[in-house]
Amino acid sequence: MDIELRLLRSFVAIYETGSISRAAERLHCTQAAMSMRLKLLETDMKGALFLRQHHRMEPTALGNDLYARALTVLAVYDEMLSATRRPTRARVRIGMPDDYALAFLGPMLEALGPAANEIDIEVVCDLSATLLAQVQRREADLALVTLTVPPPDARLTVRAPLRWLTGPAMPRDTVRLAAYPEGCVFRRAMIDTLTAAGTHWQVAMQSRGQAGILAAVQAGAAVTAVAAGTGPAGLTEIEADETLPRLPDVTLSLVSAPENGTSALAHVTHVLADVLARRYALDAARCQTA
Repeated sequence: MDIELRLLRSFVAIYETGSISRAAERLHCTQAAMSMRLKLLETDMKGALFLRQHHRMEPTALGNDLYARALTVLAVYDEMLSATRRPTRARVRIGMPDDYALAFLGPMLEALGPAANEIDIEVVCDLSATLLAQVQRREADLALVTLTVPPPDARLTVRAPLRWLTGPAMPRDTVRLAAYPEGCVFRRAMIDTLTAAGTHWQVAMQSRGQAGILAAVQAGAAVTAVAAGTGPAGLTEIEADETLPRLPDVTLSLVSAPENGTSALAHVTHVLADVLARRYALDAARCQTA
């Protein structure tokens, strides 16, 4: 059985106004046309949808049931129609570890200005190696990553100082680390630096997300490492102290999917590169966009 959407809209109007005349006014048709639509719908439904009581149309049990279902059908149809008529918007899928997202997404969106309203931006936060693989599989358009060996085809590579991030004072006989899983450049830098200095260490907290790492640092249960200038408010970035030796610099690389030369991607890439360049005092012209 196929029911015309016009009949469902008429039924909903009658249900909500309680009157054929008021429903006809709402849908800009005659009362006769509205009555005919109700009759056709009741024929299709094989039952009465309303009872006339004191000049008001009172829904039957069948009418109440149909009303709930009709709203769903009409909402889905209207959304589909709106989506198909909406102008096509550019989409850019960006990947970056969540500590980079916290530090750089806000400035990037601010720098995009009104252009941000014309682009659908999807952000995925994960480990750098996973994000690079997503770019290579065309599952992401652009990624900001830190890897042991910077990708040779990176749009931009900058060097950033690595800093210790600390919270409340804690005993340092053994340096307790909060770190991402194995494969993270920051984790390896902390371990290698402490080992070379002869400092005892242990990984006290391991998390794939920044929330778990920061919770440990905020509680004074561990320290971690961040790219300079990316530590959140309330925690302290330090270069070194009596128990925490100086960490090496790290590289931040912008990589994009090959053969994806949309103007939206080029614009977002340039803006994000400029944010990085200004943060680390580099020349934004080093960013080559497709």
